[in-house]
Amino acid sequence: MLPAAHIMSFTIRPARQVASITPVQLQQHLSVSPVHPLHISGLVSSWPALTQWRLSDGLRGVRDAVGEDRAVEIELGKQGRGYLHPDWQRVNMGFDLFLDAFIFDKIPSSVPKSQLPSAYLAQSDLLDSSSRLAEAVPPLPHFFVGKEKSLYRRTIWIGPEKSFTPFHKDPYVGIYSQIVGKKTFHVLPPEAAQFLSPSNLARHTNTSQIPIPVSRILPTTPDSIPDRKDLVDLPQGILDTCYTQLKKAFALEGACAVDLNEGESVLVPEGWWHTAEGGNEPGVGVGAWFR
Repeated sequence: MLPAAHIMSFTIRPARQVASITPVQLQQHLSVSPVHPLHISGLVSSWPALTQWRLSDGLRGVRDAVGEDRAVEIELGKQGRGYLHPDWQRVNMGFDLFLDAFIFDKIPSSVPKSQLPSAYLAQSDLLDSSSRLAEAVPPLPHFFVGKEKSLYRRTIWIGPEKSFTPFHKDPYVGIYSQIVGKKTFHVLPPEAAQFLSPSNLARHTNTSQIPIPVSRILPTTPDSIPDRKDLVDLPQGILDTCYTQLKKAFALEGACAVDLNEGESVLVPEGWWHTAEGGNEPGVGVGAWFR
């Protein structure tokens, strides 16, 4: 375990932020090497979902579009851990049950919430099967300005507070847009692999073995140094290693953080490592991968 005296606040550079970007401007940005991440504040400002999807009404707009009894695939695992954790699994359950049990905490439990598993509807293809859902987040022309002019996939993400996706890289350009709640992305260039201990598992060689969110390892202010009592299950010394390695990774050119509010987007260049942490309330977002 990392000694408290060892923990110091660490400044991570923010990504370049732009208010908007046209398809032509995005195409130009993607044609310059190296391509750097962008924090885009107004890319999806016209999406109906920004006004239709609300936590205050239990995400009624999403429930109605998907169907409350629709079976969906959920990632289930220990809170604050990613999909490489041994307890992680995929399960199917009704969409209404998922929202009520894991997003809105409407189902009583004798077990403290901190000990319950976390459930995440991650990279779901529901947009392909629900026209009402897709109409609320229509495709952008920006998704067709890559070298191949091809949109590979669009997905929806619905997670509880403090959701976590570990560092990984994709073979496509990615644009993720936050619709409800907040989310922080940390993005690193391809050469950061040397500091991220990629998995040896054949399915996950694109995923880092760093087991917990960046904010638990590199707090940004002295006041944000977290309680680490829930990390006693981690291997001895791993936090020291992660602390040292991530400091080196974030010293690389282009390494950055992107704090997304509702209606904001992040551009993740092809092959760049990125991790995502949910805010202090449930969140909903939409991702697109394209070439």
